[in-house]
Amino acid sequence: MDETNNLIFTLTAIFAIAMTLIYFPLRFFLTLTARSRRLKLLQKIRRLRDELGQPYEST
Repeated sequence: MDETNNLIFTLTAIFAIAMTLIYFPLRFFLTLTARSRRLKLLQKIRRLRDELGQPYEST
């Protein structure tokens, strides 16, 4: 019984360490890249809106 409890504790600790080393940095990176894409899209929309607001110049 004692060996089973030690095994469960060890597996839980390994899982927690794996999540800390893999999941959280990956989640952080994906969040940053999503924000970056969203910001670029908003800037593009603002630029297009500004262009549409200006009168058309014929060359």
